[in-house]
This record gives sequence, C-alpha cells and structure tokens, in this order.
Amino acid sequence: MKVEVEIKACNFVKELPIKGRRIILKQLRRLEEPFLVSEIEKIGHDVYRLHIGRTYTVFFMIYPEGDLVRVTDILPIKTAHKRYNRFA
Repeated sequence: MKVEVEIKACNFVKELPIKGRRIILKQLRRLEEPFLVSEIEKIGHDVYRLHIGRTYTVFFMIYPEGDLVRVTDILPIKTAHKRYNRFA
C-alpha cells in the first residue's frame, strides 16, 4: 500500500533529532503492509494507532479500496494519550 503523511505530521518529524526521525521513518515504512504489523491497534471506526517505542504514537487510517494508508498524526506518546483518550 501507498503511505501518505499529512503535512502536520511531516512537520513534526522534521523538527525531531535525526535519531527520532530515523526511527519514525523506519516504522512508517512498515505501514506499506499494515495488516502484517501486529502492534497496530484499531481505536475508532477507521482510526488506527501504532506506538513507536515508548516515545511516539502514529495515528492513521487504512483505505484498502484505494490501496492507501494515510498518517494523520505523529505525536509524543504523552500528548497522544491526553488528546486521544476518548478512543480508549
């Protein structure tokens, strides 16, 4: 599948140190085959979450009919828990 990253998520990654960017990009590449990634959690109707270590959380949607994964947010894990606790 094609992985698209929204601008705000991309800007967040650009501001990170090189090590953080490398780790996130490696994990985003795994989303090319999202159904093979066992750590993915479905948290809403069409919303999925992937924790990256204990540092970041990626929120995304999967569109199988369009062969597309759209990353909507990449956040520090504490911010993600505060903002998205309504899904839990």
